[in-house]
Amino acid sequence: MRIALVAPLVTPIAQPFVGGAQAMIADLAQGLVERGHDVTMFAREGSLIPGIRIEYIAVPATVVPANFSDTEKTDVVDDGFIAQCNLFFAFFLQLRQRAAEFDIVHAHAFDWPAFACSTLLTPAIPMVHTVHLPAVSEAINDALRILEQQGHPLTLVTVSQACAQDYAAYTSFDHVIYNGLDIAQIPFGEVVASDAPLLYAGRITPEKGLIDAIRIARHAGRHLLIAGGIYDQAYYETRILPELQAASQQVTYLGQLDHATLWKLMGQVSGLLFPIAWDEPFGLTPCEAMAAGTPVLAFRRGAVAEIIRDGETGFLVDPGDCERAAALVPCLATLSRAECRAHIARNFSRQHTLAAYERVYASLIQAN
Repeated sequence: MRIALVAPLVTPIAQPFVGGAQAMIADLAQGLVERGHDVTMFAREGSLIPGIRIEYIAVPATVVPANFSDTEKTDVVDDGFIAQCNLFFAFFLQLRQRAAEFDIVHAHAFDWPAFACSTLLTPAIPMVHTVHLPAVSEAINDALRILEQQGHPLTLVTVSQACAQDYAAYTSFDHVIYNGLDIAQIPFGEVVASDAPLLYAGRITPEKGLIDAIRIARHAGRHLLIAGGIYDQAYYETRILPELQAASQQVTYLGQLDHATLWKLMGQVSGLLFPIAWDEPFGLTPCEAMAAGTPVLAFRRGAVAEIIRDGETGFLVDPGDCERAAALVPCLATLSRAECRAHIARNFSRQHTLAAYERVYASLIQAN
């Protein structure tokens, strides 16, 4: 199949990835090529994915990632929003003129114009959107409601049952397809030291719960490693930096790591802390940790219960209950690291994800 992948334009698609959606689209592109498909990715300048043909889109500096912890700003019509509208409008008009080059277009951008303007392609080319984020934007929720009312001119996919349920008031989804991992690339840490540190891995932003990860580690009396880029600078400076300075002997900030370095580290720690502060749409980082053999201690929100088997590959606690989470830290050592990896192999492999998307693509191409 000749597949056009449309990346989020808010950041380049290159390591170290800003978030799970960026990592997933890069992995999807490489997996599809490995399975014999012809893939073209349309992405922001600076994107780099080995083995993938990329057509670059020049994006103004005003187009930046949304701050999902500040819902009042998520839907503000600013210069960046208008720039994205014009970018997507021009892009999809141009893609319609190139309809003969592609069998299907698959977009991953979580932006109002990405949904609205992509309707320009149908019915010339089948159009798929994967929604990687919960229902945090009223503008996008309203756009999805309109698409639902118009009989779904686009095929909508999301990454968990929990995320689909989050949008139930606005739209239904045609498919739920879990994200997957190429587990062979992730080294397995079969044994770790009894005093191995805990790990937080993710972007530094309020909804990812780093402040609670620090609290849990301190309550448990365990060292915490932090791996992740600073996504929200104000949050880092006002909330996280003082915590790092106050607990410098117990908490170590490593910065943002590439995949190979992060995966190796994941296999060397006793547990991943995932005290999420929003309705997590999937949770790629816990899957990576479990693939490395490391159990996960998480707050029960969003899709977390779909990917972690409570008492087998990790522990789930009520949101905000740092004391209960800290009390469970010693119990992480009782869980089978081999079962953590086997769980991901059975349920969240890249092959499962690729096969599911291939079935969606093929059915739409045949119907078109």
